[in-house]
Amino acid sequence: MKTDREVALEQALVAIIGAAIASGLDAKNLIDNAATGLQGNAPYRWVGHPHVSNAIQVMSDAHAQALTVSSDR
Repeated sequence: MKTDREVALEQALVAIIGAAIASGLDAKNLIDNAATGLQGNAPYRWVGHPHVSNAIQVMSDAHAQALTVSSDR
C-alpha cells in the first residue's frame, strides 16, 4: 500500500511532466536526460541501487501517465 507521501510525490511528478508537455517542452528528452544523470552520478542523485532503477521506472511511468492524461483532453 502506498503512503500518502508516495501518492503526493507521484502526483507531483505527473503534474510537472504534464506541465512540461503543455509548455511544449520535450518531456521525453527531459526524462531521458534525468535517467542518464541518475545512472551517471549526477549532482542531483543521492541514492544508490536499487533506488536509481526504481526512480527511472517511476519517471517512465509518470511520463506515460502524463501523456495519457494530456491526450484525453
